[in-house]
Amino acid sequence: MPQNELQEKDFIHEDYPKNSNSLWFWLSLMAIFSCLVWGIGSWYTKKVDAQYAHNPFLQVTNRQMSLFLWQNPQYMRIESKSKTAYLPGFQYMNKVSLDLPFADSYVEAPPEILFLYHTWKRLISSEFASRPISAAEFKEFLNYAEEWQPRNWPAAPQAYTKLVEGLGDSTVQDLQNVPFEVQQAFVGWKNFMKEGDAINAMTTTAGQLQAFLAAHPHYARNYWQNIVGDSYLRTLTQPNIDPKAVIPKEEISPFLRVALYNDQEIGPLRHKGPRTGP
Repeated sequence: MPQNELQEKDFIHEDYPKNSNSLWFWLSLMAIFSCLVWGIGSWYTKKVDAQYAHNPFLQVTNRQMSLFLWQNPQYMRIESKSKTAYLPGFQYMNKVSLDLPFADSYVEAPPEILFLYHTWKRLISSEFASRPISAAEFKEFLNYAEEWQPRNWPAAPQAYTKLVEGLGDSTVQDLQNVPFEVQQAFVGWKNFMKEGDAINAMTTTAGQLQAFLAAHPHYARNYWQNIVGDSYLRTLTQPNIDPKAVIPKEEISPFLRVALYNDQEIGPLRHKGPRTGP
């Protein structure tokens, strides 16, 4: 070997000390952090559960809220700019129906949406359009809103389960005897998915609206003026209004527009279930 060639002993070796204490330190730190996260999460869950247990205002399930949203689509999750914490129990990409695992969990919604739900529920949720339901269209509805399939609805009556099982390939079977909630969901789905253009294009005269309100007074301006805005049915406050005068569209909120469509195009609304309003 040449004299000037460096050998292994001529190199500087830097050995890092192996400190086992540092490993235990980081493991302990991670364990403490995990315990803190678990503890905070457990505390928050208990606090939320306590709030729901003692506050009927919050005791609204995603399934119940879905009936409100079909008639008030402007509050759907798909319409919200920030979707992260808004109605997380609902889908918004391929569908606007419920996320099945959370169908019967309590809804996570802003207080103002819960207030609107309770007002709608108390005053007008029992106003319902009796519409014929074909088996073919009902199966289409169940394929979209899967939460109303008996296997996904723990409260489904036995008679309803048998009805769905016996649908077969019939396209003319009368399904009017399905449970009220399902009928309500079906009509809401049909209004939203198939009749939106017709509902938006519909015009209503003062005479038509006055006749509707005479039969369904809980849609009147005095109930909703301070909730949905002062423009609600403002034209009807004018004296000696012409019955043929067309009511401006901005005065008719979506829930009223849907009710008017079902009333004018399908047939008179009927009450279903006990009246809970004043």
